[in-house]
Amino acid sequence: MPRTADQHLQERILDAAHNLWRTRGEKGLTLRGVAQQAGTTTTTVYKKFRDREALCLAIAQRVEERLVKLVTSSESLEEFVRRYLHFAETHPQEYRLLYGAAWPEIFGKGRPRQIQSWALNQFAHRFGGQPQDYVQANFALFLAAHGAASLITAAPRNPANITARDSCLAICDVLLKNIRIFGPSAGLTESKTGETDQS
Repeated sequence: MPRTADQHLQERILDAAHNLWRTRGEKGLTLRGVAQQAGTTTTTVYKKFRDREALCLAIAQRVEERLVKLVTSSESLEEFVRRYLHFAETHPQEYRLLYGAAWPEIFGKGRPRQIQSWALNQFAHRFGGQPQDYVQANFALFLAAHGAASLITAAPRNPANITARDSCLAICDVLLKNIRIFGPSAGLTESKTGETDQS
């Protein structure tokens, strides 16, 4: 009787790899270790993922999906920042993967940016105008949150992380209360000729 293919093998391999990354970080992710945890062989892992980088990218895509789902279910931009930082605090290894080597692939040109789209729509709904009016405001919010998240994940048990998180939240709250400093068309700049150019 012919053997039937394991329909869940690829997902089981990815689950094993994700678990190793989450608990041991980059150094703990070996294809041999993944194979052992998934109950398969290293050769089989190579058949599903051509190399370690492909496996890391698959984990990063999974992490992005979870982060998108978490933060875009926020009821406000303030809650969005808090959920974003909480994710970094509770998933430091995954956050470093997402914004590490996988970053150009995950957020590269032409790729959908669901968090950015959600945030721009939230800005427009709350403050008026069009989503594209808030490009700079959104970058300011993201860079503040990402900067704090990067510090937090660099040394997850450092007591200074509380200060980084609280300072970021205070800055983002002030930014949102004073959103008009970005102007009605924050994504536009004025050229020397007085004409408006897209920045």
